Amino acid sequence: MDTFAERVARAILLAAGVSAVWVLLALPPADGAALPLLLHHRFLIAVLAAALLGAVLVRALRPAVVATGLLSQAGFVGIALAMPDFSATTAFYLNLAGMAALLGAGALLLHSARRQARWEGLTPRHGEA
Repeated sequence: MDTFAERVARAILLAAGVSAVWVLLALPPADGAALPLLLHHRFLIAVLAAALLGAVLVRALRPAVVATGLLSQAGFVGIALAMPDFSATTAFYLNLAGMAALLGAGALLLHSARRQARWEGLTPRHGEA
């Protein structure tokens, strides 16, 4: 069932995927001693972007992709808060906004799934179970 909440959640996932691609394209070229770490970071962003964009089309991926995106962005925010000399405040606020968007998408997807289960008679309407 394609509800309004599900369409909004898909739009949020699409926007998050496109912003992850923009982040990937905006990263400076990797060089020096930290080359393996920077390449690994690029790879993880590319996988996350592909998963977010794929979740727009594949319904079964959406809960896992929302959880993975939240973990990824929460990890960045946690590391940024733990470092006293962190100076990339734009990236910090973008990750906070991304977390809020993914939380919203997750809530909309959960709401849509609950309505679908209720419509199909899989959950009781009055909590009698």
